[in-house]
Amino acid sequence: MCSKKIIVNQSGKGVYHMYYSNRNWIALGISVIVTIVVVALLTVFIGGSFWGDMVIGETSSPVYPFSLQNLMHLLFFIGLGQLWIRWLFTYEENVFLSKSGFLPEEDGVLLEKDEDIEAIRVNVSNAAVRAEAFLPDLINNSILQYSKSHSISDTISVLNSNLELNIHRLDLNYSIIRYLVWAIPTFGFMGTVIGIAYALGRMDINKFMGASTEKVIVFKKITADLGFAFGTTIVALALSALLVFLWNVVQRGEENVLNKAGKYVLMNLINRLHVPNKRNSQ
Repeated sequence: MCSKKIIVNQSGKGVYHMYYSNRNWIALGISVIVTIVVVALLTVFIGGSFWGDMVIGETSSPVYPFSLQNLMHLLFFIGLGQLWIRWLFTYEENVFLSKSGFLPEEDGVLLEKDEDIEAIRVNVSNAAVRAEAFLPDLINNSILQYSKSHSISDTISVLNSNLELNIHRLDLNYSIIRYLVWAIPTFGFMGTVIGIAYALGRMDINKFMGASTEKVIVFKKITADLGFAFGTTIVALALSALLVFLWNVVQRGEENVLNKAGKYVLMNLINRLHVPNKRNSQ
């Protein structure tokens, strides 16, 4: 069976170099700056009101702006920064997948010669890409296995194993997000417990047992303190709910691009392999 000439794309070298080493620090710095700006704006617009006390803890903290609510805001924006990193990775992977040109995509092209297959692997290895990029890893390992065994079934097995390992690696990238989603509500519940203890500690038992007017005053103070105490939980649950929603959206996109990379290798590499009868081990 004849095949068209394989043209190896050598233009990828240096084009897809994606700097990733400092991205976490950049995201952390941006998260801190955004938190400071947001807290300052909230202090200006809702400071001194009921919502200001509940959302930013303006009166509940003796050293404002260092309040429990603002700590939760900081954790929330750090989580957004981590999600931004994962979204950016997904976007770059999609661009890389669509423009790399590592594998032949024209109809009727078969990969018969070991030299052509090895040229693809060398091209992938020479391309300057992120170490955690899915596509080069899948192509390189699949070609290495095929070069050893010349067995398509073994190559498919290696591809499937690689996809499973990448799924686990992908899941580990969200470990910080999982911690933040747990930490934010935890701090909210801690604030509620502290607020309840503070409200009960301020209760004057003598006034509470006194005249009805004094009882009403005591009850008003207690209910106000309890309202602010439960406000930390409300803020925490709202922030964590939004973070979980965005987390699922971003992770779904990253899993989708991994599936696309696996399909790309299957359709344009493995399905184009042509094993001569004398080498066919199946």
